[in-house]
Amino acid sequence: MDDLERMKVADAPNFGYELALGGAQLAKPVSKRHLSAWRVEVAGSWNPHHSRLFDLYTDFYLPAFFDEAARPAPTPIDPGSPPAVAHLRDLARFSGLTPFTRGLAEGHPRAATALDQILAGLRATGLDPYRRRITSHVATASAGARAQAAIGGPNHLLRSLHPSVSWDGRHLLLNTRVHAEESLEGRPLIFQPTALATRIIFDPLVDSVTVLYPAAAGAITRDPELHGPAPALVSLLGATRAAALVAVVRTPALTTGRLAATLGVSVAAASRHASVLRNSGLVATVRNGQTVHHAPTRLGTDLVHGSTTDAN
Repeated sequence: MDDLERMKVADAPNFGYELALGGAQLAKPVSKRHLSAWRVEVAGSWNPHHSRLFDLYTDFYLPAFFDEAARPAPTPIDPGSPPAVAHLRDLARFSGLTPFTRGLAEGHPRAATALDQILAGLRATGLDPYRRRITSHVATASAGARAQAAIGGPNHLLRSLHPSVSWDGRHLLLNTRVHAEESLEGRPLIFQPTALATRIIFDPLVDSVTVLYPAAAGAITRDPELHGPAPALVSLLGATRAAALVAVVRTPALTTGRLAATLGVSVAAASRHASVLRNSGLVATVRNGQTVHHAPTRLGTDLVHGSTTDAN
């Protein structure tokens, strides 16, 4: 049981997995009932030329290398990264490569740029407007899983996830869609609740073994619209700084220039406001070349949404 002592249930979403699973849901002809509204909304704005993304999916393989594209300040996907290379190799063995996936596998810049553009579109329509709801679903599922582990130990948790998930003392066994057997060999075992998952998915990595499983089955609906700071937030931060925080929460990866335009202040003033918010733990700042992006922290997001709820 020593290996299972390293078990962890994630309490926050992995948005790289959520982005990859969002593509999987769009690639299917139908969706689970609790995801049907999400699918209709996202598919309504889907660019047909972006359907090349679906070449990366099979019934057995999920492109689990979208982390960079899912970050609040996204960076380009690297088709030469070990997870991407492994996935493209599996695709080639399983079903062969399409012109698009072959371009990725051979490192063609146009294919990589096309993938970045496709994922940016999927993120903007299928992920960013739902981040808070996804976070809530994952936190709820995580709390339930930890309660199961506290009641009956690790094996009780495994059985609660799926009757075909078990531990034989040496190997983690999964027999959901395909049989999988993995020895942890000292790696941590991470159970990742995932809002856009509809089945258990097994992702063995070099430094960990991750089991994705569906989070609570409630509908994935859009986050509440944010139009302006609530009075409580203005009292706490001041009018301009509260508006700055709302702008960053409303538009993750907001640049300093766009923040300045939103607030109607100079770029230097916007930068000073962002610096105060960053030093307070409410936003995070990422530099991408010459451009600075601002993204809300979990505390900043909760503060904005909580003050809005209180005001209502």
